[in-house]
Amino acid sequence: MKKTIALIMALCLCLSLFAACGGAAPASAPAAGSAEAAGSAEAAAPAAPADGKTYNLVVVNHDASTSMCEEYVETLCNMMSEASGGRLQFSFNPGGSLLGATETMDGVKDGTADICWSATSFFGSRFPISEFINLCGNGITSARMATDVYQQMYEEIPELQAELGDWKILALHSCSYGPVSTVGKKIETPDDFKGMQIRTAGTIAAQYITALGANPMTVPTSEVYESIEKKVIDGFTNDWHNIDCFKLYEPIDYCLDLPISYTSCFVMMNKNTYDSLPDDLKAIVDQYAGNYAGDMAGYWWDSCNYWVADKMRENNVEVYKPSDELYAWATSDEIVKPIHQWYVDYLNEVPELKGKGQEIYDKCMDIVSQNAAAHEHDWDAPFNYKDWTYTPDTYK
Repeated sequence: MKKTIALIMALCLCLSLFAACGGAAPASAPAAGSAEAAGSAEAAAPAAPADGKTYNLVVVNHDASTSMCEEYVETLCNMMSEASGGRLQFSFNPGGSLLGATETMDGVKDGTADICWSATSFFGSRFPISEFINLCGNGITSARMATDVYQQMYEEIPELQAELGDWKILALHSCSYGPVSTVGKKIETPDDFKGMQIRTAGTIAAQYITALGANPMTVPTSEVYESIEKKVIDGFTNDWHNIDCFKLYEPIDYCLDLPISYTSCFVMMNKNTYDSLPDDLKAIVDQYAGNYAGDMAGYWWDSCNYWVADKMRENNVEVYKPSDELYAWATSDEIVKPIHQWYVDYLNEVPELKGKGQEIYDKCMDIVSQNAAAHEHDWDAPFNYKDWTYTPDTYK
């Protein structure tokens, strides 16, 4: 009898160990999405049983409902919804219908919304380390490369983790760069920039436009079309996806395909919303967050260079590359170095960084160098964002 009881107890112990192993929550996606990753204990904790409830999350985005950006946000969220069997539901509010562009981050932080897509260019000096991605002449050559750099920056720079610490990060990525689109005047030499009124966004880009000899103009993207028609501005540096979103290929004549700079962007989630989810749904969010969501965004935004340029040509816009001479001048130390020094000084003035500007800048530039070789062939052939069919299990 004792032997029988002992056998039963041993069998129960084996079954309980098996169940514990089988119930472990999937590890978070690497890098940015898990960088709360400092405490990997959460990823290793056993998943709670599904509670069967449906969770409705409010998503905000300032871009229009017809934009590729909104399509990206909805696609990403719908992937999570499908993986959850419909227990994660999302209510989408594009076009600033719930929160305007400058309100999204705080709206998600305080719980007005659960998830947002946004960009650092809307928030002044609030995300100074993230703005390294925006720095012209930093060696970043594609949105995919910018995404990899931004994710690695987050992994390796504690001050950046603190900068973004008020949110659960779903994606860190970059927009496509903004070419110089103009009306009436084709820019072919350095002198052609002189005196032009060029709409641009953000302090760093404005400094670059100034260094080129033009006058930077602050105009909301939604007003750029009208400003061109009224001759308030001579051109703009909106990135490719915004050119499509606001049909800015219609009022212009020329597009100088000069990669001025990229823009750091993010998809953020309210921390309390994430914490309130049962473990099995947290695991699904983590599976799609981080590298997967970021890499998907980099691919989508890079593809804009091709299909938006096609729309330009259909509207009789001349899309052209700068001459070797113009490109060499626009990327020369004469133009770029003062802006990089300004960025270091700018970081030094941030109280939380305590004069670490040069150290952080050097670290970011080193990360760029580490990622350069992997992105040498990003532009070998045209592609479209609709070609992205990868899943978290297969995209690498």
